Amino acid sequence: MSPPTMVLRLVIASDNFLTREGLGCLLNGVDGIEVVARVDSHPDTLRAVRRYRPHVLIVGIRTPRVNAEATLKAAQQLRAEHPRTGVVVIAEAGDGYALELLRSGAAGVGYLLDDKVGDLETVLSAVHGAHAGDTVLDPSIVNALVRRRAPSALDALSTRELDVLAEIAHAYANNEIARHLTVSSKAVERHITSIFRKLHVPNSKRIDRRLTAALIYLQAIGELTSQTEQLKY
Repeated sequence: MSPPTMVLRLVIASDNFLTREGLGCLLNGVDGIEVVARVDSHPDTLRAVRRYRPHVLIVGIRTPRVNAEATLKAAQQLRAEHPRTGVVVIAEAGDGYALELLRSGAAGVGYLLDDKVGDLETVLSAVHGAHAGDTVLDPSIVNALVRRRAPSALDALSTRELDVLAEIAHAYANNEIARHLTVSSKAVERHITSIFRKLHVPNSKRIDRRLTAALIYLQAIGELTSQTEQLKY
């Protein structure tokens, strides 16, 4: 007898009726998916996640900016409280918003642009990817994030710096990198500082420098494809 199929619990949060109810109806008709709540305000989003403990939260982001920032703040708070809950954002636009969401960690995050979502399968792929701990980004968001730094070839890095950058791309913390490469944490910090400098990754509050460096590395080695990117980050 085969084991029962796991049912993913979803909460959908959007102040747009068509987004909220349309996605809810579509996703509720998919085997293995249960939409446990549909909410239209940030306080209700917090309450729904705390009550139902969904596997994935789908968030609709719209302009103006004040609405987007409030939504992202709620999503970041929930990620801090429930790190095992995946978050999929469906937005009108904004690589800057993507950076804000990714600032607290890229694992279990999806970011799609609503005018690029051509079918339900795209949303389902993002949902399953976020639940699995992957990062699922619309290709245009990846390109925008990469363009935020000046072009630079990886051959500017030393062998040891390439080793450190590869570890960063696999989401390892500095102490883990030091253990894997059998070097001191101070040495890892020095290598990372040099990597950022050589790759021209700016020191800005709007930039997640580790994520940007990882994207540069993954693009250079061919891990980023023309399909929706799933980064094991």
